[in-house]
Amino acid sequence: MDTTDQPPLLERLFAESAGDLARYFTRRHGVSAIVQDLVQETFLQMARGLKEGRQLKCARGYLFGIARHLSQAAWERKSREVVVPFDTVAAVADARTPVTVKDDRVDAARETIAALAPLQREVLELRFSQGLSYAEIAEALGIPVGTVRSRLHNAVAAVRERLETNP
Repeated sequence: MDTTDQPPLLERLFAESAGDLARYFTRRHGVSAIVQDLVQETFLQMARGLKEGRQLKCARGYLFGIARHLSQAAWERKSREVVVPFDTVAAVADARTPVTVKDDRVDAARETIAALAPLQREVLELRFSQGLSYAEIAEALGIPVGTVRSRLHNAVAAVRERLETNP
């Protein structure tokens, strides 16, 4: 098979993940010009890593790891800007999960997720909002897959318990 017919890894990743990265950054930084800058910088850093010969076990996970670090750096640089936290993202339309009815359960779920420990909340978001696999999350956060599983399990259990006790 002629490999010249296959798009390069970076082009394939851009086609598959640019929208997900934009949503990821939007959830952390709100709707602003910084989102597109962060998406572009993520792919630039990925390209540099590939050019330097970095071997990737999980390209998408590595990409979101870069995004995570860029997001944290942007928060530090832009500490005076208004940031829209994960729990108040109702205004951001996600084509995969259209919301047509808002009720008290949605607000309770947002409040519950916002109350989670930051590491649990991040694993929950990467899994359910971004659709990353356990291996991709592990690569993005630099933690073992077992830790991803336990954090996700604990986060889901905490959300379920709070929503069941406070319907």
